[in-house]
Amino acid sequence: MKTMKKHLILPVTLLTFAACHESKTPEEKIPTDAAPPAQTITESASQIKDPCAILHTPDSIQLEHLKKDNGEEAFYTINEDYQNYMADARAFLEEKGVKIIEPTGGKISFHAAKGGATTLNLSDVKYNWEMWLFDGDKLHKVDIMDIENEYKKYMK
Repeated sequence: MKTMKKHLILPVTLLTFAACHESKTPEEKIPTDAAPPAQTITESASQIKDPCAILHTPDSIQLEHLKKDNGEEAFYTINEDYQNYMADARAFLEEKGVKIIEPTGGKISFHAAKGGATTLNLSDVKYNWEMWLFDGDKLHKVDIMDIENEYKKYMK
């Protein structure tokens, strides 16, 4: 009987440790800089004259500001929702043949055909996921959730 106890102690101990070991699946974290890669605007492209769409995603500073303002849990939901809206809007605009510019930040000037200019500072923390349509004359901030109607309204 004594030898049988010796042989059972090792397997019982191993099974006990295996049962107590908690296997965690790694949490999926969305990095705050998870915005899709943006096309960098060159110096010459920072002065826009032709009709186009500007799709702006927040930079790391703007993302941290949003996370602080909304709380981390809500931030990730907001981030995912806007990523989806931006993807849908992009697909719609590409289908319509609209030139899409995705600046990484900084200032962009829009020069109207009739004269005059509008400057947009995308480094401002008030901008997060934003879209503007430039019709060649005026810059229009649009609702990305209603891109089809906004397109009809401004891009004739």
